[in-house]
Amino acid sequence: MGIEFEHWPSKVINIIVYVTLLSGNLYSSFGGDSAYSKHKSYISPAHFTFLIWTLIHVLLGGMVVFQWFTDKVHQAAGWHFVTAAIFNAIWLALWSEGHTILALFPLFLATGAVSFIYYRLKEQHSAETLLDVIFLHLPFSLYHAWIFVLLIVNVFAVLSPVHDDGPSTFQIVISIAGLAFVASTVIGYIEYKQGDVAGALVLAWYLFGVFAQQDNPAIHWTSLGLGIAVATYTMKPFVFRLAGRHTGETAPLLG
Repeated sequence: MGIEFEHWPSKVINIIVYVTLLSGNLYSSFGGDSAYSKHKSYISPAHFTFLIWTLIHVLLGGMVVFQWFTDKVHQAAGWHFVTAAIFNAIWLALWSEGHTILALFPLFLATGAVSFIYYRLKEQHSAETLLDVIFLHLPFSLYHAWIFVLLIVNVFAVLSPVHDDGPSTFQIVISIAGLAFVASTVIGYIEYKQGDVAGALVLAWYLFGVFAQQDNPAIHWTSLGLGIAVATYTMKPFVFRLAGRHTGETAPLLG
């Protein structure tokens, strides 16, 4: 496997935007007053939940190295990874400065760019090797699920911010509805194409993070129940595989 210099401008810029995104998230996660601790709502997860960025960045770091040995990364991601990283960084800057409404616009654009890559991988670029799984399909499975979570968290930070006197009945109801919506998307991750267990587990991780963070009993226990349900549902492809059922779920779980 030799180094491929075709499409080298895209590959170089991928490295630059990756380092920029990594630096911003490291600072926001560990630098003083964490940006992710700001603008809480009643479905905000515990701070440790955001450590999922560490795994995503490790895998994306592998991707920007892997891209020099195969053209698959460029074929699947093109310039959309650059778009996603730039708008993700803009979102983080706006979020950190308290512009939660304005932050929604670049986050929607970043989500669209990541979704484009994700669905292109599912539709056109099935994983052929273990390296394809680890450094191409897996990072975008995690990124796609996590940026969806960030979008929900941002929306609720605008619509239902935390108050000193606790959540109103309306806030409890919409918070539970929001958590149920997040949990329901796991059906798409598991049932669509070959079954994306990694993306589904990100949603379970988020729900357990909400359970750890929120002390309102209705929200607290609902998030735990939904988290357990989601984690259990992710086992469906493995159960079908062990049972020998030849279905869409028995195909490779990331490619």
